[in-house]
Amino acid sequence: MPLLVANIPWTGPEADPTDALQRRLGLSPATSLQFELVKRSVDGRRRPPLWLANYRVDLDDPALEARILRKPPHGVRAYGSRDHERFDKVDPAAPSRPRWPAGVRPIVVGAGPAGLFAALRLGEAGAPAILIERGGPVEERHHAVRKYWRHAELDADTNVVFGEGGAGAFSDGKIYTRRRDGELGWIFRRLVDFGADPTILEEGWAHLGTDRIRAILPQLRARIIELGVEVRFHAALQSLLVEGGRCVGVRLSTGEELRGGPVIVATGHSARDVWEAMLAAGASAEQRPIHIGARIEHPQQVIDQARYGSPRGELPPASYRLTSHPRPRLGGGDAARAAHTFCMCPGGTVVGASNHPGRVVVNGMSYSKRAAWWANSAVIVEVHPGDYPGTDPLAGARYQDEIERRAFAAGGGDFKAPGQRVSDLLAGKGSVDVPRNSYTLGVTPADLREVLPAPLINGLIEAIRHFDRQIPGFAGPEGLLIAPETRTTAPLRFDRDERLESPSLPGLMPVGEGAGYAGGIVSAALDGDRAARSIIDRLSALAAPA
Repeated sequence: MPLLVANIPWTGPEADPTDALQRRLGLSPATSLQFELVKRSVDGRRRPPLWLANYRVDLDDPALEARILRKPPHGVRAYGSRDHERFDKVDPAAPSRPRWPAGVRPIVVGAGPAGLFAALRLGEAGAPAILIERGGPVEERHHAVRKYWRHAELDADTNVVFGEGGAGAFSDGKIYTRRRDGELGWIFRRLVDFGADPTILEEGWAHLGTDRIRAILPQLRARIIELGVEVRFHAALQSLLVEGGRCVGVRLSTGEELRGGPVIVATGHSARDVWEAMLAAGASAEQRPIHIGARIEHPQQVIDQARYGSPRGELPPASYRLTSHPRPRLGGGDAARAAHTFCMCPGGTVVGASNHPGRVVVNGMSYSKRAAWWANSAVIVEVHPGDYPGTDPLAGARYQDEIERRAFAAGGGDFKAPGQRVSDLLAGKGSVDVPRNSYTLGVTPADLREVLPAPLINGLIEAIRHFDRQIPGFAGPEGLLIAPETRTTAPLRFDRDERLESPSLPGLMPVGEGAGYAGGIVSAALDGDRAARSIIDRLSALAAPA
């Protein structure tokens, strides 16, 4: 049985860990073994911090392996299915390639992670699918986003959240996840096939970087087209076609009708008009709790010093992941709401992320080298459906929108964002100036109590005080809050059955973040893949094999 040997010092890809593995296992230097790196990460708790690696080890002698496992040394155990299955070299059992019945043409709406990987899986199975996207290809999208960030010129259809790659294309490109199932391995290997750095297969906190994503997406698109999937940009969904209580296609904003199905809708967490179209067609949905807050930005060296205890040297920029669960206050009263950090971008920048005029939304982004001067993260506080202005499924979107409107007004227009020094927030006063920062559209000194509801402000204050005890300097004078971060996830969830179809509108498959079933690049890609596999498996049962 293979062994998992954890926390072996890692000094670089050229170093040979054989001696260290033999010592950990109590073996003589003459003992033969085979090993494979499965994960590496920095342990910032050690002083000095260092890289540690986990290895899968195979010995030639099964009896020796069994003897070691009877009383394993510290950090050694049997290598099992939960140990980074994404690194296995064999794809999970692929769906068969059915002979597609005439007239059965799946339609995928949205070219974010969920839509792209649904289209890829359908293409690999031989489906004559069509993928439509309201925005432009990533090459065109890059120029539109630069115009927005530099000159406040917003394109309503091709922007930071709409277009090839979805919202994740202009973010840090984080792809770390606790999931270790076979479909995840398929996604990671495809990313490497299309140009991702192979080190994502071994890094514990893997990320792509916005620059790498821009290089990966054209390769992924070319493969999808090569497989026979039609890809159409600047094709915005206006409504769903419904006949006999079933979704049978889509109508585009140009009036053109595309008939086919099932229809996979994977339009992300900001396509509010698509939610309206789905609800109008008969898809059922319910309200969902979300989290809202602000981006907190510090000089990266502040985070490095706090996490590593010294300048980082050759180590990667330090990161963090923090949570706050306040207790009830002394003398009675409700506790502040729970909060956590989200989408931490070491060596990154804060960017505008709105797709609506007259609204301010911020997000974080970094390039693959994470070389910017700043570190930023969302600090977000829980929002309950009871906070929403109504009981209908779109009430949460209206709650988000009102905060975004107030932020635009507080910023003074042209997508300037309201900002407040962390020290001023804790002191209960608005800011009259802000430190140098990364937000290119401009930060206007403000009091965030004019932007965020009181429960969110109270949650932010409690969380920041708590986080400052874990990361000294978190609440220091160099910290800046830039608001608002409202689009962490969708405020509604569309119902679906075991086949991932809408029970109230068969033929419609709501997937990904916009449907309320994902929370990042990888989870959205997984959900899109599962929708495609559901279609393929059903047709495979009905059609003769090719």
